[in-house]
Amino acid sequence: MSSIFNLKHYGEPLLEFGGEGRHLDVRFGLIDHGPVDFSLDRTKSLKIGVVGSSRTVDGLREWFRQCESEIAAKPSRQPNLFPAFPGIGIGGPFRCWFEIDDQHQRILSTSGISEVVRELADQESIKKAVALFLEEIRDLSQLDRPPQVIICALPIELIERVKNLQVSEDTEHESGEDEEPVDNDEPKSRLYADFRGALKAASMAMKIPIQLVWPSTYDNSAVIKRKLAKLSNRRVQDEATRAWNFFCALYYKAGGTPWRMIRDRRAYDTTYLGISFFEDLSGSSLRTSSAQLFDERGEGLILKGGTALEDKHDRHPYLSTDDAYSLLKRSLAAYKREHLNFPARLVIHKSSRFHEDEFDGLNTALEEAGVTMADFIWMPRRSPIKLVRQGDYPPLRGTAMRIDQDTSLLYTRGSVDFFATYPGMYVPNPLILRCQRRDRTEWDALLQETLALTKMNWNNTQFDGALPITMRAARQVGEILRYIPEGVDADPRYRFYM
Repeated sequence: MSSIFNLKHYGEPLLEFGGEGRHLDVRFGLIDHGPVDFSLDRTKSLKIGVVGSSRTVDGLREWFRQCESEIAAKPSRQPNLFPAFPGIGIGGPFRCWFEIDDQHQRILSTSGISEVVRELADQESIKKAVALFLEEIRDLSQLDRPPQVIICALPIELIERVKNLQVSEDTEHESGEDEEPVDNDEPKSRLYADFRGALKAASMAMKIPIQLVWPSTYDNSAVIKRKLAKLSNRRVQDEATRAWNFFCALYYKAGGTPWRMIRDRRAYDTTYLGISFFEDLSGSSLRTSSAQLFDERGEGLILKGGTALEDKHDRHPYLSTDDAYSLLKRSLAAYKREHLNFPARLVIHKSSRFHEDEFDGLNTALEEAGVTMADFIWMPRRSPIKLVRQGDYPPLRGTAMRIDQDTSLLYTRGSVDFFATYPGMYVPNPLILRCQRRDRTEWDALLQETLALTKMNWNNTQFDGALPITMRAARQVGEILRYIPEGVDADPRYRFYM
C-alpha cells in the first residue's frame, strides 16, 4: 500500500537591513547594509557597563579593543558559514560605537567571590552570587547617565561553583548563546540555569538588560573545569563567530533593531504569539503560562499568565477558558499600547494541542478585539516523520511535505545551499505544524513565515534556527519568570529575557 505526498521546497527567506537592503544571511546583510534602524543623520554610540572580577573586566575590555579591528575567519571550505568579523566601530556591521567608560565598570570584591565559592549549599551559593552582582548592577543603574546594557563577566571560579553535575536530558535544543557561545547541542546545567534566571529576574527592576559572558568568549586560553565526561568534548565556537553573536546580542539589548522580516505591503498587519508553560519555583507539578508576542520588527513583549491545568488524557498542560481569555486579552492590550492599534491577523503557536477550553477563551478575546483573522498552530516537540535524501546530506532547509489538510512537515534545519553544507552535528528533526484554526491563510504562506520566524534570533547570527522565535523564547522566558513573585509585574520587553 502506497501513499502520495505533496513535497515542496521553500527558498531561504530574505531579511531587511538598513536602507531597505536585503539579504538571506544575517552577517552579510549587516556588512553590506548595516542594521535596519541605521540612519545617516546621527552617529550612534552604545554605552556598555561591565561587572566582574578585576581579571574578567580587564580581559573583556582588552577583547573589546581587539574587536575594533577585523577578527579573521576560521579556516574552512565553507567561507559563507564562517565569515570574518569586520570589527566594531562606526564602519562595522552595526554602524555604531560600543563604549565601556571607566565610570561604567564595577569590580567585584575578592572576598565576595570567595564567599560564594566556599558556600556548600547550592541554593545559598546561588543567592550569594546573585546578590554580589546585583549590588553593582544597582549602583550602575543609579548613575545620572547609566549604561544601556550591563555585561556580567563571570569569573571562572564562580562558574565552576554554580555549574552543577546535573544536566538536561534534552540535548537537541538550541543553546542560550549569552551563557557561553558553544555548539548548539551542549547539555545545560540546571544549577547554572537557576543562577542565570535568578540574576536576570532580580536585575529586571533596574530597567537595564544584562548580558552574561564566560571568559572562554573573549579569552582563547581560558579553561573551565568540566565535572562530567559528557561535557568534556565541548567545542567553543571560533572567535569571529563568538564576536558576531556577542555584539549582535548587545546591539539588540541596547534597544537596536539589527534586522527584521520583510512584510508584503499588500498583506495584513500580522503579529505572532507563542504560549508556553513552565514549572513554578516551588517545584510542584503546577505550571504557569506565559505569552511571547513578536511583531515583524522583532519587538517582543512577554506576559505572565495563570496557573495551568493538566489534561486527564495526555497530561499536557492547558489554560482554562478564563485564563486563556485573560492572557490573550492582556497580550493584545500590550500590543495596542506599543502600536496604537490591534493587529489585523494573529498567529498563535503552541507545543501541544489547543484544548477546547483554551480554544474558546482565545476566540472570545479575538472577537472582543475585532481581530477576525487568526491561525492556531501547534508544533509537537518531536516529529514522528523524517525524510531521507539521496546522498550524504539531510534534506534541504525549507523542505516541506503536506500530510493532510491540517498538517504539514517543515525542515527548519537541514542542508543549506548558501553554506554549501549541513552545519549541524546530528540528524535534523523537522517541525510538524498542525492547524486547529486557519482563516484565509494558504499553507504556503504559513510555512514561509514559520521559516522566516526561525531567523528572528538576535543571540545567534547563523540563520538556520530550528524553532520560530515564538517557540524558542519560551525556555528563556520560563527560566526567568519563575523567579518573579506573584503580584509583581515583570518587564514585558524581550531583551530582558535573552
